[in-house]
Amino acid sequence: MEDSNNNNNNNSSNTTTTTTNTNIEQPSSPPTNTSSDTNINTPSSSSSTTEPTKRDSIIIYFKNAGSAPALKQKKFKLQATLSFQHVIDNLRKQLKMKPNEPLFCFVNQVFQPSPDECLSELFKCFSHNDQLVVNYSNAPAWG
Repeated sequence: MEDSNNNNNNNSSNTTTTTTNTNIEQPSSPPTNTSSDTNINTPSSSSSTTEPTKRDSIIIYFKNAGSAPALKQKKFKLQATLSFQHVIDNLRKQLKMKPNEPLFCFVNQVFQPSPDECLSELFKCFSHNDQLVVNYSNAPAWG
């Protein structure tokens, strides 16, 4: 009888081990789906992170307004950790503007961000079609 009890104990432990192995394998599937969803949402980056809310870089799309000169290259990829001041400085450089010339920048034609605002936060709140639209003018156009 002791042998049959030992066999029953061994069988139950084998069943537990098998169940545990099955549970370990199942959670590995969802992260694969999450990363493929991320790749679909961001086709330009093949090595994106598994979290779609975190980005290393974002696309800034510049639109001129009023009599401001248009840029030849309207899209720029910038690091998400940079401040909006970097966008202003980059735009001034592209337009070959002097430091004393006025430049007004708006996000989506309605919001004028503070120069110390982080690009990742602006992108999270105001992005459209996976890019941040920055309207610029040499005269106050909105607001």
